[in-house]
Amino acid sequence: MTGIGRNAARRCLAAAAVLLVGACFFALPCGAQTQTPLKKAGDGFVYLPGGSVFIGSPDAERQRAADEARHEVQIDPFYIDPCEVTQADYEAVTGRNPSGFKGAGLPVERVTWLEAVQYCNALSQKKGLTPVYTISGESVSWNRAADGYRLLTEAEWEYAARAGTSTPFYVGERVHSDQINFQGSYPYLIEENYVIERDPTVRTSRNRGRTIPTGSLPPNPFGLYDMLGNVSEWVFDYYGPYDLKATCNPAGPSSGAIRVNRGGAYNDFGKHLRSACRSAMNPIERDHNLGFRIARNAVPGTGEVRTAAPRRIAMPENPRILVAYYSYSGNTRNAAQLIAEKTGADLFEVVMKEPYWGEIYEATQKDMNAGVRPALASSDLDLQKYDVVLLGYPTWWATVPPPMLSFLENPGFAGKIVIPFSSHGGTEFGDSLTDLAKAIPASYVGLGLEFYYSGGRRLDGRINEWLKVNGISIKQ
Repeated sequence: MTGIGRNAARRCLAAAAVLLVGACFFALPCGAQTQTPLKKAGDGFVYLPGGSVFIGSPDAERQRAADEARHEVQIDPFYIDPCEVTQADYEAVTGRNPSGFKGAGLPVERVTWLEAVQYCNALSQKKGLTPVYTISGESVSWNRAADGYRLLTEAEWEYAARAGTSTPFYVGERVHSDQINFQGSYPYLIEENYVIERDPTVRTSRNRGRTIPTGSLPPNPFGLYDMLGNVSEWVFDYYGPYDLKATCNPAGPSSGAIRVNRGGAYNDFGKHLRSACRSAMNPIERDHNLGFRIARNAVPGTGEVRTAAPRRIAMPENPRILVAYYSYSGNTRNAAQLIAEKTGADLFEVVMKEPYWGEIYEATQKDMNAGVRPALASSDLDLQKYDVVLLGYPTWWATVPPPMLSFLENPGFAGKIVIPFSSHGGTEFGDSLTDLAKAIPASYVGLGLEFYYSGGRRLDGRINEWLKVNGISIKQ
């Protein structure tokens, strides 16, 4: 059995059995061959018939992003694991368990995108199935006709998560931690009700602060567990604007710098759990809120999907480095000064022309909701002088503060290596790495460093480790 938490196996298999009984193969919308269905692997996966479905969010959905254009796609039938891949499953196949939260029935996390793909091929070989992926370095090709295990595409994932619903979440207009494992203290629309309660339906709930065994909470209408929350899930696609013409089994761009993950995690705000919300990360990231789920074709597909190695910008031998930061309370400023001392970099503070004052929560959320990019006090910084920007900011409302988004509009970011560091009050990066990468698509976003408030005694050592992993030397 794969992908099913040992403590929840009975529930997951029961859900699969209900949906598999009497399943038939519908008329194929596109791509798949009209031939004998692929053999089952005895894995208890759920059969989804596919067809014509809508993905993306309607214009009226609150807190939607600009990259969620609602459109219709055609998806061939496939089998999907009702649960996220567990640590027991991953260790049984790979002999390793990289997870931060340990437990056989917990979802595996701290897995890179490529490691998720490699797991799929290894599991296919173990089960006597044809591996789906051809891996050459970091270039990956997908044989659509193969019967082995694979990641879902972004379109397949959203179809599976929505399970026929059109509301922001498959549980309706609001979400609660009894339904989904997320940061319940920040439910959907809390940003507009944090200081003044404007909507009594916005209610906080439990914040567990960690992953839980797969299948612990109720499934969605398709019988799938943890499609939202617990860990965010890698999917196959590179991130990019939806191609509204490529609607037949879409698989994303053939190249890019960041890969998509969907569903949000145990430490995400309610807004990031919406079925349409698109997150994306550097595919070499190892986050303890990022895992994956697997699928199989139900019928053979056609053709091959080829994707290039992730786009990167090479670190020069002697890089010209800028430490640029925005700080409100001083935590980010202190870290920025320390980083500049260690690297010998120039230091630049992002300052608003009219700084926030008074009720900071209300003021910042007002700007965020309206998409405001506040004016900055100085705009004469010449980024062309630098190869690398070490970018510091406090994570506010699980994203990048508006003043920093204003700073990112500088066209000089194109072609730069941008490496983030962020102070926070418990949200870690939130979705700020995704929002940062989306804001500067012509840059390469390296591996980030997050720290709680001032970072404490460990900050100095953690900065050293962070600089090293990103290939930046510390000045003696």
